[in-house]
Amino acid sequence: MHMHDRARKVLPVALLSALASLLFYVYLHVSETEKFPDVGTDGGGIIYSLVLGCITGLALRYVNRKLDGWIPWSQQFAARLLAGYTSNVALVILILFGCSRALISAAGPAVIWLGFSVRDEDLVLKVIILVLTSMFVYNVVYALLFSYQHYATAQLDSMRRDRRQLELQFEALKSQISPHYLFNSLNTISSLMFKDLPSAEQFIRRLAQTYQFILNTQHKRYVSLQEEIDFVQSYYYLLRIRFQQQLHVEINLPSGIMNSMIPPLTLQMLVENAVKHNPMRHDKKLFIYITAQDNTYLRVMNTKTGVMDHVTSFHVGLENIQKRYQLFTDRKIEIRDDEKFSVWLPILSQEKHYSHGLTLA
Repeated sequence: MHMHDRARKVLPVALLSALASLLFYVYLHVSETEKFPDVGTDGGGIIYSLVLGCITGLALRYVNRKLDGWIPWSQQFAARLLAGYTSNVALVILILFGCSRALISAAGPAVIWLGFSVRDEDLVLKVIILVLTSMFVYNVVYALLFSYQHYATAQLDSMRRDRRQLELQFEALKSQISPHYLFNSLNTISSLMFKDLPSAEQFIRRLAQTYQFILNTQHKRYVSLQEEIDFVQSYYYLLRIRFQQQLHVEINLPSGIMNSMIPPLTLQMLVENAVKHNPMRHDKKLFIYITAQDNTYLRVMNTKTGVMDHVTSFHVGLENIQKRYQLFTDRKIEIRDDEKFSVWLPILSQEKHYSHGLTLA
């Protein structure tokens, strides 16, 4: 099957090259003899042109595939075009004159056509001009085909990334609109209604803000860090109503990074992770710190208060965050589980172009 696929790719190259070589032979024959080649008298030359075309086409294919690896089009377009043109011209001239000399030495010049002479300077000049012109056209077409293929591949990759981003976004959103989350919120509102009406009103307002943020960002790849922090503060207010003084979230970030980008719900998921996995009592307060490290990483760190019973692992949530970051940067998320649990998130600059082709602007 592998050999069949290779033959299927090589055969069109050989046929097209043979046809092009035959056309060149016909042109040279007509320009020199003022008549079209005859199969009876010029059969040797016709067969030679076809064989020579096949050899040349396959050699060009091999050389250009090697050049594609040595000098990638995407990184050095002009250098690749120049290297391809000069090497292709040299290769074709070497094959053409080398094979012709060998054939003429073995069978005489008449095998090409009657009256053919290797000392005909006009004919040699015509051949060189044909080689220079044809190789220029060949390399330009080759470059255009690469450009189209590169563009099509980039578009396809972009569509795949967008689809994957939406899938991961949907997974993150599902946990925020789960019946369990809404049930806890409604229970909190119910209890507040009878003992603290202003707090109940504020709780409802903050709850509405969190859902508004979720709905507004469900199709966004990223939001500004400032928007994410505003959302976390609203979410923290809801948690403080439930856990009172047992939970403390401190946010200390420089203003210079607040316009950087972050996948939506990232910080909220990490805060939720800390709350979900650490039991809180009056003697076991949970502290969560959101800070920056050298303006290159966000650090979300929480203390450990114990182990919660019947709580599933948060690995799925962390994996979701990691996969979403992979769509923007090659820098890895760091997870440290020591005396405190911390997650280090690369800060995504608004102006950088990342390796995966997404522009955060």
